[in-house]
Amino acid sequence: MISLIIYRNYFRSVLASLYQQGEIDDFFKRGIAHYFDWNSLKIGLEPNYKLAKTEKIQLDALLEGLKKGMPIQYIFGVSNFRGMDLEVNEAVLIPRPETEELVEWVLMENSQENTRLWDLCTGAGCIALAIQFERQSWNISAGDLSEEALVVAQKNAQKHQLPVDFHRVDVLKWRPLGTQCDIIVSNPPYVFPSEKKQMHKNVLGYEPHMALFVPEEDPLCFYAAILAIAKEELSPDGVIYFEINPKTTEALVTLGKSFNFKSAVTKKDIFGKERFVKFSKR
Repeated sequence: MISLIIYRNYFRSVLASLYQQGEIDDFFKRGIAHYFDWNSLKIGLEPNYKLAKTEKIQLDALLEGLKKGMPIQYIFGVSNFRGMDLEVNEAVLIPRPETEELVEWVLMENSQENTRLWDLCTGAGCIALAIQFERQSWNISAGDLSEEALVVAQKNAQKHQLPVDFHRVDVLKWRPLGTQCDIIVSNPPYVFPSEKKQMHKNVLGYEPHMALFVPEEDPLCFYAAILAIAKEELSPDGVIYFEINPKTTEALVTLGKSFNFKSAVTKKDIFGKERFVKFSKR
C-alpha cells in the first residue's frame, strides 16, 4: 500500500506541467477532504497514512480528470453554493462566487413574506434554491431552456427539500402568462465569443457554451427578452436583478430605460467589477 505523502508527490509530478504547485496541492487536499471526509488538520497529521485500494482508485480518478483539464467540481459531481452542496455536471455552469453576491443583494433588500420570484436561466438552480432556503414563505419558480439542466436543478431541489417549481422556459420565445411576480432574478448568458481567448481551457472545454455565450452582434439579447417579460409580468412595485458582463453595463442601463424602467442601480462585485444591475418600475 502506498502512503498519502508518496501519492501526493506522485500527484504533483504528474500535474506539474499543467498547474502551479500551490494549485496542485489545493486539488489534492480537496480530494482528500471530499473522498475521505477529512478536515485540514487531519490531512496535515496523517502524511504516512496508507491508502486503501478504494481510496487510491478515487484519487486516481481525480488525477485523470485533472490531467484532462476537467473542473474539479465536475469530477466530484458537486459544487458548494452558499453552504449548500449542489449537484453539477457538464449540463450546467459551475456556480460562481459572484452569483452568491447576487443572491445576497436580493436577500438584503427583500424580506416581506409571500413574495413571488422568478429565476430565469436557472442552470443548476443555485439562485432559486439559495433564496428559497432563506425565504421559506416565498413562491419561487425557475426556468431554463436546457432539459438536462432542469434535471440537475430538480435533483438539487429534492436533495435540499426546497419547493421551487422548475419549468422549461425559452426566454427568447416567451408567451405572456398573465400572472404577476414581484421579483425577477437572472444570470443569463453574457460572455462575448471574442472573450474566449481570455478564458481558461477547463471552462471552454467542459462548461456548456449555451449557458455562457451570446451573439457578438447582439450581446444583450437575453436581457432584452427578460426586460420585455418583466414589462408585462412584473408587479407595479416589482424589481429585476441581473448578473451582467461589465462590458455591457452602460448599454444595459440604457436598454432598461427604453422599456420604461424608472430606476437602474449598478453594483460592483468583490473584484471591483460592475457585475450587477437592478431595475425598478418605480
